[in-house]
Amino acid sequence: MKISWAEYKAIATSDLELDGAVIYRGQRLASWGLVSSVHRTALVRSIPDLKGYADYMLPRVHDALEAWVERSWDLKHSLGLAEFLAFAQHNGFPTPLLDWTASPYIAAYFAFEGVNHFKPQSERVAIFAFNQEGQVYDFADFTPHVSVLRPRQVGNHKLAVQQGCFTVTNVLDIEQHIRLNESEGRKFLTKYELDVRERPKVIRELSLMGISAVQLMPSVEAVCKKALEDLIGLVPIEPPK
Repeated sequence: MKISWAEYKAIATSDLELDGAVIYRGQRLASWGLVSSVHRTALVRSIPDLKGYADYMLPRVHDALEAWVERSWDLKHSLGLAEFLAFAQHNGFPTPLLDWTASPYIAAYFAFEGVNHFKPQSERVAIFAFNQEGQVYDFADFTPHVSVLRPRQVGNHKLAVQQGCFTVTNVLDIEQHIRLNESEGRKFLTKYELDVRERPKVIRELSLMGISAVQLMPSVEAVCKKALEDLIGLVPIEPPK
């Protein structure tokens, strides 16, 4: 669905009436599908692969992280496994998780912030809205599924400030799987496409809301990124090539 930034804000306001039922994900290329980070690699291509990933790879990554951060997780317990996957995901290790947020505006930030202001790769960014009602988490479910996961935020500051949650899946194409489970009058997933040329306005408005790299990924690097955004926002965005 192609919409403007003004129309998106109206939808976000309307979604508030659903009491948190909807979660959001922004992607800088509208052509990208919903694919978990581990499914983007050659490590996992099937459900049996995912079992091998859980049984063989995760314990080894756990041992390496445990020595570094001086913390351990109980991977045999669903809560411990969920927290570990979230921690690994936010520190660059591929997992079957896909990041979402409770905030439609944080999702918009992540859709637009990765766009090359001077050389956009696409005419549109995408923001997905997923109605999570009825979705449950069960990592041990080896039938095709997409489930919502809300691990505790202990020791994961990024998850807290980004109002984050995840979907966990054992399928390659999340969007296709969700569509197959939709029916007439019962829709779970909506894809909004926004014009990349609205980027300066969007980033500026989000900054005034307190949504920027500094708030979402606090670091010296984020301060520099925010300063750069403030400067390039004064320059019209180049048309996509």
